[in-house]
Amino acid sequence: MNEIVELIRRRACLADSRDAERVAHAVLRTLSERISPEAAASLAVRLPAELADVLRPGGGSGERFELEEFVGRIAHRAGLRDPEAVHRAGVVLDVLGRETVQVADEVWDVLPEPLRHLVEAKAA
Repeated sequence: MNEIVELIRRRACLADSRDAERVAHAVLRTLSERISPEAAASLAVRLPAELADVLRPGGGSGERFELEEFVGRIAHRAGLRDPEAVHRAGVVLDVLGRETVQVADEVWDVLPEPLRHLVEAKAA
């Protein structure tokens, strides 16, 4: 996990790796609530155990909520304001997408469209 957390820390310009870990956990927990159980399992097998475990409690419940709720949950869990949560969620998702070698399309397909565009813009 250290490599992924360190990439998140550097790309989000965070001073402390605990902040990067906290936001990674918040994003993954929220993502796990949004995606299907199959998508959660697909992503979990590509992650280090410490991050994969965050996906398992929600197990991919497939809730439908949009960007405001997605960001609000991340902000609440990570102790951030919404603009910070949007930026850091984009960083986390970008890093995960690059580091997990082709995260399954079903994971990205369920992201609220504005956040999906944020991640795609970072990848370009």
